[in-house]
Amino acid sequence: MRKRISFVETPREIVRLMVKLSTIQKDEPVLDTGCGNGIFLEVLKEEGYKNILGIEIDEELYKTCISKGFRVVLGDFLSYEFKEQFGLIIGNPPYAHFNQLPKQISENVRKIIGTSEGDIYYAFIVKSINLLKEGGELIYIVPYHFFYNTYAKIVREHILKNGKIELVIDLDEIRLFKGENPETIIFKFKKGFFNLSREKIKILNIKVKKITPSEIMITANETLNNKSSNKIWNYKEINHFTTPAIWSSYLPSSISQSPQFPSVKLKEIAKVGVGPVSGFDKAFLISEEEFLKLNEKEKALVKKFVKAKNCVRFITQGYYYYILIEDKMSEDELKSEYPNIYSKLSKFKNALSNRYLPEGKKWFHWQALRNYNFLTSNLLKKRIYVPALDRKPYNRFSLGEENFLPSSDVIFIQPYKDNDILFLLGFLNSQFFRDYYLSNGGRRGGRVAFTQRILEEIRIPLFSTDEKEKIKNITKEIIDKLKKGENTEKEEKKIEQIIYESIRSQKFENILLFNL
Repeated sequence: MRKRISFVETPREIVRLMVKLSTIQKDEPVLDTGCGNGIFLEVLKEEGYKNILGIEIDEELYKTCISKGFRVVLGDFLSYEFKEQFGLIIGNPPYAHFNQLPKQISENVRKIIGTSEGDIYYAFIVKSINLLKEGGELIYIVPYHFFYNTYAKIVREHILKNGKIELVIDLDEIRLFKGENPETIIFKFKKGFFNLSREKIKILNIKVKKITPSEIMITANETLNNKSSNKIWNYKEINHFTTPAIWSSYLPSSISQSPQFPSVKLKEIAKVGVGPVSGFDKAFLISEEEFLKLNEKEKALVKKFVKAKNCVRFITQGYYYYILIEDKMSEDELKSEYPNIYSKLSKFKNALSNRYLPEGKKWFHWQALRNYNFLTSNLLKKRIYVPALDRKPYNRFSLGEENFLPSSDVIFIQPYKDNDILFLLGFLNSQFFRDYYLSNGGRRGGRVAFTQRILEEIRIPLFSTDEKEKIKNITKEIIDKLKKGENTEKEEKKIEQIIYESIRSQKFENILLFNL
């Protein structure tokens, strides 16, 4: 028997919500692309659809649907050659990365999306769009990550080329499926030719953490009918996406959604990067007690690292000691010249040897010394650090002192001109920047992902010299108060006011280069 691929039944109430989103005629041909136990087929029939077809790869599930009297094909949706096009395609496609799929199915995925780095549901979206009639609708419930994943760009391109997204219901991390907890959205696509610059997407963002499928169905319908936010949902209509760059369903304030101001990309004024990766932190992490027992030569191999835990917003607190051995050192040298370190690492030799290591690296080396030359040549400069993935409801851009390195769970930002660091620190911690960043693709369910790629491309306003100086001075005041354990809410609100007032009043430098 073929192994089932990520089969989890969709709650009936969610299915009914999805079916009710369609506006096609009830006699149009409808396809469920993976009918499982037949829940979509049942609800479609109950809602009056007359020309329903299902396809199911699992023979046992196929027989279940047949026994209920439905018209179902036994086969793989991705390779099956359909003889008709459909007015509505609906369902909950499987979610599984290419590498987790049986060989033949993975080959079908590769043929459709052109990469072995994607998810099977990417291929379901692309093929479903191809099977739609002009004016046909695709309604799927899928993980959110096709909005931002690099390898899902082909999906975003295919959507833009063939039609428009009319609606996104963002369910965040609500637990709908037993044993599964993806960051889920329901989206509705309409096939046809549209001037996307004039189109809008209806967005519903769920605001609560616990809610039943029945409550989701009822309140989502009410929100769509009323076209207004309520206790359960935020409602907004946003401009349609026009490029396959990262998309976002986050609903920022209007002033930060598409800010129009003179600006530069962050990468033009600062180095943005990721830190070295050990591949097995447990082996290289060393306590302060262990550090003090090392001889002076051995201590030179120990570096101070800033981890996400050390980022407390505006300032860092504490650090971690890591043994870091550069790639040029041999095992004989390590054993003879650094016996205490060799002894510690040897306890983990098997685990370290089983890591993926690039050619030429030894078991005691770090997996990847990313940006190491830049970081060590600028070791006496301060940097800004931010957790790469964060659930806090505020940004934690944090200023580190000299002689620190970034751990692999943070992103570092080092301005090319030292006197800009306090301005950037204040601006990046603002709610304005958080809204702007999230609307440009930084949201990952209930978390924020600060990535090198997004941060490099994010735009920094060319504030006037006076406004920048105000932000710098207030940021310095915040740091001083935090070190004393004092509250900084008042000062943070001042930075927010300066940013919004500057944008409303157009208080910018009339120059092309950032005046830092």
